[in-house]
Amino acid sequence: MPAKNKKLSKSAVLEAELDRLRHRELLLDVTEQIAHIGHCEWDFENNRIKSCSDGYARIFNQTVDEVIEAHSNWEQVLAAIHPEDRELYARSYFSQLESGSHEIEYRLALGDGAIQYIYETGAVEFDEAGKVIAAFGLLQDITERKIHQQDLENRDALTQQVEAITDIGHFIFDLIDETYIYISQGFARIHGVSVDEYVSMVNSRADDIEDVHPDDYADLAEVYERHRKTGEDFNIKYRIYRSDGELRWIREQSTTLRSASGEVLQSIGVLQDITEQTNIEQSLREARDSLEAMVKSRTRKLAATVKQLESEIREREKIAAELDFLANHDALTGLPSLRLCKDRLDHSLAEARRNRQMSAVMFLDLDGFKEVNDEHGHEFGDLVLKATADRIKAGIRETDTVARIGGDEFVIISSSLPEVKIAERIAASLIQQIARPIHIENARVVISASIGISVYPENGTTAEELIRAADKAMYRIKHQGKNNYGFVTPANPQQD
Repeated sequence: MPAKNKKLSKSAVLEAELDRLRHRELLLDVTEQIAHIGHCEWDFENNRIKSCSDGYARIFNQTVDEVIEAHSNWEQVLAAIHPEDRELYARSYFSQLESGSHEIEYRLALGDGAIQYIYETGAVEFDEAGKVIAAFGLLQDITERKIHQQDLENRDALTQQVEAITDIGHFIFDLIDETYIYISQGFARIHGVSVDEYVSMVNSRADDIEDVHPDDYADLAEVYERHRKTGEDFNIKYRIYRSDGELRWIREQSTTLRSASGEVLQSIGVLQDITEQTNIEQSLREARDSLEAMVKSRTRKLAATVKQLESEIREREKIAAELDFLANHDALTGLPSLRLCKDRLDHSLAEARRNRQMSAVMFLDLDGFKEVNDEHGHEFGDLVLKATADRIKAGIRETDTVARIGGDEFVIISSSLPEVKIAERIAASLIQQIARPIHIENARVVISASIGISVYPENGTTAEELIRAADKAMYRIKHQGKNNYGFVTPANPQQD
């Protein structure tokens, strides 16, 4: 009986050991996924992969078996590497036979045309006779980091331009060693020296504030010391003597970086030369508050640019939104373009289908606009178009959309119509409003409009069908005498 218990105990121990090993294997795989890394064992005798982890295979967008098959010889290994990096990689790889290790960054050229940046370290073990007995490699996909690095380089160039325009500079100061880790060109320009000259002059905080005006020295020294001890952010105004002896007013804002344990390590800050605005503060008291708010806003934005990656994303989103607006709106009237018009019409039709309602599309073309352009010129004609666009916007519902799709043509989308008579009333009102005389630059002009109306679902179920149907209805109105509106012929909506 005791012997049987002993066997069960050993079995339980083995099972526990297997559970522990499975747990460690799971942790390793999760770690590789998070860090975008993978490891492999290398067959140096045949210059091929012997085994690899799932994380290693993921870097190549393959399975473990596919990687081992694809890297079955040296030529296949090199084929996966970017052509410009192959020679460098080969030298680094074979250097392990002498040094026992290698470390390199290179690019992978995958089959889909994508480029991945890789950081690789390798280690080789030798026996007493100097023969390779084991070789291991660790790869990390650093593509995202490289992209961010390129973005930061572009951002640095932009920051230098902004600094030159706004008299701003920024820095990173080591509060432990009391030396500058980084100062921008704008920072050095404020002090009247080059970057290298300023860095060489500062070996302590005392050196850093040596050029401060005597009346401001004690206050600034106290602020710096409190900043160093507590990590408290500050925003202070003081005077410095530049290297050429000129006295300048400076505004400085700083925050701190801490270690994982909470120790204050570095100060990140922004300087701005505010001499000119300080000199005119007495004569511009009314504007002082707004001016200081603008300066603080700029300073906060620049500080955020230095220390937060999120601000870069927001900036790109802002630019993308502006570009999107320009791509989807008419530059003259500010109205949506044909592209945005179709998109909104698609949404309107989707809503109409869900709610079983009607939508209407009006194709509006101005009558007599060409004659106005010919008589008064294109600049005058643009003013007429803008005035007409304003009348159209004022004559439709808040839920409707009006778009200028080119020249003197407009498309109006009326969504969620309980009855088609609403579209008829809108069209009739627009005809009256557009026909009113327009007074511009002591000139009086009169134009009118022809409007064709198509209705969902009777005259079409897609944006293209409805716009085309309304366009044809508008031309019918033109041929019948203009200055009127009309619906698509119910029996055949796509033809006159």
